[in-house]
Amino acid sequence: MTGKGVRFLKGYVQIRLISREPERFLNLCAHAGVELWDLLYKGHAYEFCLSVSDFFRLQPFCRKTGSRVLILKKNGMPFFLHRNRKRKAFFLGIFLAGAILFLLSCFIWNIHIEGNHANTTREILDHLETLGIAHGTVKTSIDCPELAAELRREFPDMIWVSARIEGTRLILNIKENEESYEPNSEKEHVDDTPADLIASEDGIVQSIVTRRGTPAALPGSEVKKGDVLVSGMLEITGDSGEVISRRYVAADADIRLVTQEAYEDHFPLKHQVRVYQKKNSWYPVIRIFDWQFQLGFFTDRDSPQDRCLTLQPVHLTENFVLPLSLGKMVQKIYSTKTRTYSDKEAEALAQKRLEAYCAKLSKEKIKVLSQDVKISVNETSCTSKGTLTLLKEAVNSRPCQPPKEPQNKK
Repeated sequence: MTGKGVRFLKGYVQIRLISREPERFLNLCAHAGVELWDLLYKGHAYEFCLSVSDFFRLQPFCRKTGSRVLILKKNGMPFFLHRNRKRKAFFLGIFLAGAILFLLSCFIWNIHIEGNHANTTREILDHLETLGIAHGTVKTSIDCPELAAELRREFPDMIWVSARIEGTRLILNIKENEESYEPNSEKEHVDDTPADLIASEDGIVQSIVTRRGTPAALPGSEVKKGDVLVSGMLEITGDSGEVISRRYVAADADIRLVTQEAYEDHFPLKHQVRVYQKKNSWYPVIRIFDWQFQLGFFTDRDSPQDRCLTLQPVHLTENFVLPLSLGKMVQKIYSTKTRTYSDKEAEALAQKRLEAYCAKLSKEKIKVLSQDVKISVNETSCTSKGTLTLLKEAVNSRPCQPPKEPQNKK
């Protein structure tokens, strides 16, 4: 505890020294080991602070130097308790507050999870609830080594788990097997029905990696829609090279085709825009469970307007969300005006729309190799027209069609 804290607990006084020989008085205090602090010279007198025990040692020094001391202020816990000795409810409240804090410190109020990627925090929290561990659980009922072992049993991809309690926090440090983790991966159902892989549109084969089946096209070859790229028929030949049997499987391969796609886009130069007022009206909103309370209303309800509701859930701790949300409803009043794009603005907007379309293709795992698009602007509209060269998996699956056996002529 610091010196100030000790002084507050023991109590101290601030006094004024009126003396003919103040220097001698201060020297006597220093020689006797009386500690003084905050010494100031005010109005032909000295003011300073000292402890209560040292205050009762000043009488001999005052008698020798003809000095007088006046108590200006009494500070510290003993004087505070003495002044409030009749306020029983106040001290009872302090005692109850301390008791409640001690009681609350016996429970877990924050569950912190870090290091998880394949398993979401919600999944781990739900499993902890099945084990009887949630916000408000008694700390002594949690066996950290057993909890770590249980999590490793429930989630096989967790190769290391550490559980510890710090204060009112349960901290889980998790290490997962990164090799077996694929973000956003989904288990696909494998269909073993015999099938061929065919081109879904015209193009040129850029690459073909066959895992199952017989390749029917080579990289660089031009194919038409419906052409077989990988056949599901496997021919088993003998030592002489003759086909002795056929087996049909579901063809599987990674095939990339270079295709051409026509692109066309147009929009009018005249367009409607909204001009919003600079000052917006709003009022607070409170949502408790499924009930929503609006603490105000809008006076202007007839003008064209947008209303935006934002709500923020209240978190008691990191993962302890209360059924209470606070937010506000904002009213944005606007007026509609007609404007016309200039040639440069129209060309820039057309280019932006083209880039947005290409970005959409990229999200669909389609790579844009080149663009041959021309933008033209007339008096009323802007038109973009041309061709996009794409690299994509333009492949469909079709049931195998066994070859017809030749008929023997009689």
